[in-house]
Amino acid sequence: MLAIRATFDGTRILLPPDTEGLAPGQAIVIFENDPDQRQASEDWLRAQEPAFRKAWENDEDGIYDSV
Repeated sequence: MLAIRATFDGTRILLPPDTEGLAPGQAIVIFENDPDQRQASEDWLRAQEPAFRKAWENDEDGIYDSV
């Protein structure tokens, strides 16, 4: 799993230039509506990482890594 900070221009999600060349795949998009809540959002995302890692990084799911 890779976390990338991007921006939304009202129509499209704009990724930073250093993400060019990443393999196509699925993404989870979370909008931060209130800048004051940024720290709470970052804490929430950090708390979710183990659950995502457990779901995506396992031998049974590894077959999809080569697709």
